[in-house]
This record gives sequence, C-alpha cells and structure tokens, in this order.
Amino acid sequence: MIVPEKLKKGDLIGVVAPASPIIGDNIEEIQKIRKKYDELYSIIPPHITLAFPFKSDISNKELKEKLQNILIKAKPFKLTCSGISLKEDENINTFYIFLNITEGTETLKCLHKQIYNQVLNKNEIIDYIPHLTLGNTKNKNEKINLNSVFSTTIDSIVIESIGENEESIIEFEIKL
Repeated sequence: MIVPEKLKKGDLIGVVAPASPIIGDNIEEIQKIRKKYDELYSIIPPHITLAFPFKSDISNKELKEKLQNILIKAKPFKLTCSGISLKEDENINTFYIFLNITEGTETLKCLHKQIYNQVLNKNEIIDYIPHLTLGNTKNKNEKINLNSVFSTTIDSIVIESIGENEESIIEFEIKL
C-alpha cells in the first residue's frame, strides 16, 4: 500500500458521507477505537476516502464542476460496514486499522476510479480498498473488538480541505 503524503493546510481530500449517517447513534463506539489509535480522531471525522490527499491548481468551482459531471449519473447506494482488518504498510512498518465495507464496495471503487481518471487526470497506481480508517498500530496481532454492523444510504460526496491544525474543513458537497 502506498501512503498518501501527510495532510497539510490547503490539501484536498474527497470523502463519502460524514460519520453520522454511517455510524448513527453508535459513533461513541467508533470514536472510542479512534481515540486509542488515531491522533486526529477529534478533528477529522470518520469518513471513507475516495481520493487520497492531493494538491490542485484548479479552483474549487472548477473541481466541483468536474465532479458534478462524473456524478450526474451516480445514484444513492447502500453501504454496510462490519468487521475489522489490519492492512500493512511496509514502508513505515505500520498496520492501518480498517472498518471493512461489506456492501457498496464496487460502487466506491468505480467512483474512486472515475475521480482519478476524469477529475484528477491521473492513473491510480494503488489497489484501492474501500474502508473507514479507525487508526493505526505497530502491532500486527492487535485485537480490536467491534461487533456492530453499520448501514446507511450514501447520497452525497463531500470535498474537504485540511485546515491549519490538520482539521477537516468541508469545501462543498455534491448530492447523488
């Protein structure tokens, strides 16, 4: 897995659905895990990344127009998350803790590919695995208990920038 560059002010990141519709009333369950394993848990809400941090010379207006052009045919879709997996990043000797997406994966992969090919004009070189990152650990045998199943309908894409304190700032939202 290739690690995106460290987020810094002005970088943009595309995400699908803020935590509230995915996690609903169980957000405390997710945040308890994130508090232990993710140093940014309090300033970046749980999300599913569609495009890893990127810099862009185009304006937010142009970015929004490009995204709207590819999302015009996209329809709201069901998303279900359950189970935890660890994904190793050998470059930094770390394991990312993923909340697995069990339904909606193919739609997310398609959106990811369209964003890279048609909006960012890049061929993505990593194997995109849709997930909700809960944090990271150095321990490959880390045991994390989370038995809940989270379901929602995804009906929008959110574009965020990274603020001065690495917080997430919503730039705009596009309804599906």
